[in-house]
Amino acid sequence: MAFVGGQQLRRRRSRPVIWQWIWGMLSIILVTAIWGYSNVVIRLGEATLAPATLLWMRFGIAGAVFLPLLRQAHLTRRNWLLGLGLGVVLGMSILCQAWAMMSVSVDDVAFITAMYVVFTPLGLAILQKKKPDKIIGISVAISVAGVMLLVGHLTFELRSGIFWSLGAAVGLSAQIIGTRFLGQTISSRHLTGLQSLGAATAMSLIVGVQNAFSSHSSLSSLFRANTQDWLWIGYLAIVATVIAVFLQSWGQTRISATEAALAFNLEPVWTAVFAFVVLSQSMTIIQIIGALCIIGSLSMVTRPGLTF
Repeated sequence: MAFVGGQQLRRRRSRPVIWQWIWGMLSIILVTAIWGYSNVVIRLGEATLAPATLLWMRFGIAGAVFLPLLRQAHLTRRNWLLGLGLGVVLGMSILCQAWAMMSVSVDDVAFITAMYVVFTPLGLAILQKKKPDKIIGISVAISVAGVMLLVGHLTFELRSGIFWSLGAAVGLSAQIIGTRFLGQTISSRHLTGLQSLGAATAMSLIVGVQNAFSSHSSLSSLFRANTQDWLWIGYLAIVATVIAVFLQSWGQTRISATEAALAFNLEPVWTAVFAFVVLSQSMTIIQIIGALCIIGSLSMVTRPGLTF
């Protein structure tokens, strides 16, 4: 009877941990849905707004929202530097994706960037000096195969966009790992604010350099923006950045970085769904199979106890 009672006590104590994991996973899945719709919004807005300018406005507004909170926070210099650094990595990774699409098709960029699913467990293995679990390797392989089927086709001609996409994948992997560890020392709100400011600073430098060395100002597109454009900017700044990055920071304190990386691979699934609803783009049978592969790989790895 004492043994049975001890089992029941351990089960009661494990319930809060399981619920934290569930809520953390749900928050990350919601983030992928928000970012999936953001891809559609960017596709609609890029007709009138330059990509660098759009990202500059996106992260600038988000950083301004969190600036009063950060000024009152008692953060160490180390937390400031690490948080801003993660923001720079996040901003540059997204910008690399935009640059990649100038010479490589969108579906190829989607596949190459999704390689952060591979880079994250490998990076963690290097940092922790241990081999990834076998189930991680299997789920990564299925997830990558799913993305390959989802994008429809691949071309690997040697073009600059391939390297920009790989840079984005490495950067996003570093941002996922960094968010996981830094989120254990500072609050999700402060981490979100620091990353938004870091990304805004990086985009300000990029826009400034572009304007300095170009006869055509990249900011001129803002004067052509209509009401719909500003609504898209507002969505990207508040929903896709302030809310989404907060949910990412909050969720990653409750699940492992590898689980988060595989959950983020649901983003192309949501993108396909919203593209069908908003842009009337249909999915083929092959793409549906690819989406199911991604969901299957996620169900293999996303469970309590398998942490890296």
